[in-house]
Amino acid sequence: MSPLLSPESPELDDAHFSLLASYAKHLGRAPKAIRFAPHSGERRSRQKGHGMEMLELRAYQASDDLRHIDWRVTARTGQAHTRLYAQENDHQRLLLLDLSSNAYFGTRHTFISTRFIQLAGIIAWRSKQQGDTLSYRMTYGDQEHASNKLATLSSLLNALKNASKIANRACSHHDATSIWCNTPLTRKTHNKDVIILTDKQGWNEDENNALMELAQHNSVHWIQIIDSNVFNLPAGQYQMADNQGMKSVTISNHSIQQAKADFLSQNTSMRNKLMSLGIRHQIFDITESPEKIARYLLSQGALH
Repeated sequence: MSPLLSPESPELDDAHFSLLASYAKHLGRAPKAIRFAPHSGERRSRQKGHGMEMLELRAYQASDDLRHIDWRVTARTGQAHTRLYAQENDHQRLLLLDLSSNAYFGTRHTFISTRFIQLAGIIAWRSKQQGDTLSYRMTYGDQEHASNKLATLSSLLNALKNASKIANRACSHHDATSIWCNTPLTRKTHNKDVIILTDKQGWNEDENNALMELAQHNSVHWIQIIDSNVFNLPAGQYQMADNQGMKSVTISNHSIQQAKADFLSQNTSMRNKLMSLGIRHQIFDITESPEKIARYLLSQGALH
């Protein structure tokens, strides 16, 4: 069995993260995706001759380069406007990882949390290899880590290694707001590819407004990983381990069907919410490798 699909332990070590670097390097080439256009007046387009990528069009500020004034828009609106550019190879990316205690579970191969963490590791290595700017925020157990500097790759990988620890299952942050809320990192995010990795399925109205704001100014990709095998377990008694030790759990056909119906209902509601916000949502099963999920992100332009 592949060490990527089924690592020896759900708790990942330095050797496994080094392995992820190799997979990130050999993902292939990204297609020439159409760049994200948040809304009217704020767009990205290839500008031949500049060697630059246009990020947005906004009202002129005293520090702006006069050569980048858009005279057509200035004449039409009566107010000076300037074009902001970024280097074409400087792709801005924000990674948001949020793991609940429920993510530290799996019936085959590994835990859902581990699969998320492997994917986050590949994203981190790919960003480093391509010279992309990577910001991140992650929450798991009772911990939170965030940074907006690519130079902190070692810190990010170390945080991911700690996130894989099973002990995080006992330190849930259920009362915390969603990872995209109440942080300058997300409030100031514009014109980036935002990748959300979480097992979360619901949020309140304030959190929805914050997510809407994030989606208005960025290209947001929501990745969900599930273990579909939990709905195929035969009825009977199972020994389950948690932070308090082993316990016996009785599963009936009725409870399995009810759990499946509840999941599908919640997931359909979540998917509809995300679609209404213009967020790309994709579900993967635990049996699919993180390399495959990373290639999906590559095809969507979220990775390069």
